[in-house]
Amino acid sequence: MVRTKLALLLVLLHAAFGSSYRWFNWQFEVTCESDAYIAPHNEAAVAKFLKEQYPKGSHIKVVGNGHGFGNLSTCVDNSLTEKPSYIVSMTNLKGLNIDKKNMTVTFGAGWDVYDLTEELKANDLSFGNLGVERVQNFVGAASTGTHGSGSVIGNIASQIIGLRVLDAQGNLRVINETNNPEELKAFRISLGALGLITEMTIKVQPTLLLKKTTKVVNATSDYTQMGKQLAQLYKDHDRVTVWGPHFDWNEASQNWDLEPTYFYSYWEPTNYTGVRNCTLDYCANGCGDCKREYICYDEVIDAASCPPQGVCDREFYAEIEHFLPIEFYAEAAADYISYQQSQTPRMQAPYNNMMVIQHRSLKGDDAYMSPVNTYNLGSDLSGVFAIIEIDWIQTYNNFTTLWQNQELGYEFMAKFGEKYNVRPHWNKMNPPNATYALEKFPKLPEFLAIQQRQDPKCQFVNEFLVEQLGITRCANYLSI
Repeated sequence: MVRTKLALLLVLLHAAFGSSYRWFNWQFEVTCESDAYIAPHNEAAVAKFLKEQYPKGSHIKVVGNGHGFGNLSTCVDNSLTEKPSYIVSMTNLKGLNIDKKNMTVTFGAGWDVYDLTEELKANDLSFGNLGVERVQNFVGAASTGTHGSGSVIGNIASQIIGLRVLDAQGNLRVINETNNPEELKAFRISLGALGLITEMTIKVQPTLLLKKTTKVVNATSDYTQMGKQLAQLYKDHDRVTVWGPHFDWNEASQNWDLEPTYFYSYWEPTNYTGVRNCTLDYCANGCGDCKREYICYDEVIDAASCPPQGVCDREFYAEIEHFLPIEFYAEAAADYISYQQSQTPRMQAPYNNMMVIQHRSLKGDDAYMSPVNTYNLGSDLSGVFAIIEIDWIQTYNNFTTLWQNQELGYEFMAKFGEKYNVRPHWNKMNPPNATYALEKFPKLPEFLAIQQRQDPKCQFVNEFLVEQLGITRCANYLSI
């Protein structure tokens, strides 16, 4: 964490002298400065750019909308290297083909989730699963394992059946279920390390209508009992998200006070034909009166996620999001809450506001770098994962408080990772430990073999990828 703070200080000082090509993530705590911002107008232009840069060994980092909490998408800052460093955006690649016969959609890498969902809805189609929000670039969201909630549905990447990708030399590779199906497992969640994806094909479904039911429940300071109650919800419902328990910062006592209630929502298919009304209330994202019981009906996209206009809060906040076999969930949930509360005395920075613990579930898969990969699960486990998320929310955008909370967030993996077979969400405060990554992602060696073929000069990597994945051949990536 000290290294991260020092790096941020250096680039902020560097920025004081002016630059036209500085990139920030969505809450401005991750940043880098490149030599240029490149936005090619089509795939051929992307290939031409890569062919020109390959002899120079230029650093190349593709960025989407910056909706991440970690250093996965950071470019190589040009103050650290003598080689050119570029930020590349695919925003101009907006081709779109909807195939209702085969129920597929093929689209360019410039599409954002929200815009793509609107096109699908206009054609009476739906995604099987989305994240809570629709503010991300679709390829970026899929490439990091973004997800919603449901024990019978997978993350966004599980819907991918094909893609087009350019390697560091500008060579095109087509990966799909019939052509290199095994490699598709690596490219579904590529972490930006396997090349520049220019086009993607996903499976879609006819419009699916859901009934969303929200319930308010009482909280208890007996976290073991609370964990058992939460675990039961995932036995009772295939698709459920729990928002809570909630804790409020008490400035006088310097403590987190447990709110007496929290709420959860679950979704189930319906043949309802009346007004679709879930879009009238985006309370899951900070709008309106959330802690109340209600029922709404909508097609799956609007019932389970919200568009950018439904996101009311954008304060600084630290976040961890951990995946673990659902069989361990009740005990793990109690342990996470108890450990957080035991660390309260060290959280003395100003502007603490609220801490929310969220819970979801997800069906496991066989994508190489998926946080819900089932490669190292025993036969006694179902292949369904529980998701525990903790959000530390501030009243004021203060870096000191943000770093305080992030430092605490990193500790949960070290404390509970081995005990519960935990995997962190990519780009959400992953601990840089290649040994741990290999244990939780047994297909990592195969992934790195493809990475070497796609990026022989280590042009697509950054410090995070080198350390987190253990790409030892790229240890000197700044100069090789």
